[in-house]
Amino acid sequence: MNLKIRLTLFSTLVFTIIFGLATLVIYWIFYNSSERHLISSLEKNAKIAGIYYLEADEQSPLKHLESKNQYESLVKRAMVAVYNAEGKVSYGGMRFDSQINKDLLSQLKTDKTIYFKTEDSFYFGLYYPDNQGDFFVFVKESSADFDHQLNRLLITLVFVFLVALISIALLSVWLSKYAYLPIRKVIQEIQHKDLSTIQEPLTTIKTKDELQDLIESYNALLRRISENMIIRKNFVSYVSHEFRTPLAGILGSMEVFGTKVRSEEEYHELAETITEHVNFLNQLIGNFLLLTDDQALKRSLETFRIDEIVWDLVPKFSRSFAVPLKVDIQVDEPRYFNFRGNKMLVSLSISNLIENALKYANGQEVLVRMTGVNGRLSLQIIDHGIGIPQAELESVKQTFYRGSNVGKVKGSGIGLSFAQIVFKDQGVDFDIRSNDLGTTVSLLFPQF
Repeated sequence: MNLKIRLTLFSTLVFTIIFGLATLVIYWIFYNSSERHLISSLEKNAKIAGIYYLEADEQSPLKHLESKNQYESLVKRAMVAVYNAEGKVSYGGMRFDSQINKDLLSQLKTDKTIYFKTEDSFYFGLYYPDNQGDFFVFVKESSADFDHQLNRLLITLVFVFLVALISIALLSVWLSKYAYLPIRKVIQEIQHKDLSTIQEPLTTIKTKDELQDLIESYNALLRRISENMIIRKNFVSYVSHEFRTPLAGILGSMEVFGTKVRSEEEYHELAETITEHVNFLNQLIGNFLLLTDDQALKRSLETFRIDEIVWDLVPKFSRSFAVPLKVDIQVDEPRYFNFRGNKMLVSLSISNLIENALKYANGQEVLVRMTGVNGRLSLQIIDHGIGIPQAELESVKQTFYRGSNVGKVKGSGIGLSFAQIVFKDQGVDFDIRSNDLGTTVSLLFPQF
């Protein structure tokens, strides 16, 4: 059952319950109101009948005539009976009625008034003490008119209920179709997405409701997936690009040395060259396997310390570069170092940034400075090397782009763009500033 049908059935069911209860309440209120009005009318008729029959000897002819006219206009003689204390009918046309007996008269004397109904009639009794003795006035009225009114009301309510039910069902179908239209558009957009268009966000619908929240959340998810795919794609491109140089070097050296016999010193030099290229390839393969390890990515959310990552990288770069690397920590609160994210990606990105600084430092010291800024950790990588031309600051963030002043320094143009994407994905603010006196890369980690 799809959402549209479910919405229609649900709204129709809710309406049925609410309108059904309302119908019962209306019927019950009308029934009680009509019954109270009928009782009041019967009581009035009983009093008029009592005055007419029992007060004739005490009234003037004119007053009695007035009572007679009132009696005849309101009371049908056949439906009135005045019983004496012995339980016999003294006045009225209702001579025999099986519902009225001595026990009822005894109860009426005690209660003063009595009301009851049978299957086809309503009765009202009034205890009427007089100078001639104790009397009991009974008025009876057929329930035919009362039942007819109730039946008409019931038929009207049922008819209105059925018409309203059909109307609300049709309206619910139309409303659910209208309300479901944005959802259908979203579904169609998702169904037409493939790998080439997955990075394109869904069309935002300004409905200011949960659907808009869903679309915005989905677009945020798409951005994260797209950025993750870009990270992998860039890393594969990085590995493929970097593989060519060492492989070409190894192949060229082997071809040259294969042309003739070489000296021991030349063979030793060849072995060192090949070893250097192989170590570089081994490092690339290790990083590639780490990044493509699905289990590693599933464990992306872990808590670790940024300062520990930096200290772990220092020995590695001390062996690889002759350029001095200094770490300066000016953080009073140890909690500032804590970060929750993908440790492997963050470590790899920081490593790329420090390696870039060392490669282009022009032999001068590279400083890694960590400070606390408004409860957040700030990490700066500062070098005093060749710098980046101002016109190229944005371009160097693009994959494979290298500054025009790098000269013969080896590089792929991927490390910086890779790091930028990773830090954006991890919620770390990234900024790079440079001039002819050096480059400063700033990272501002979110508050833990």
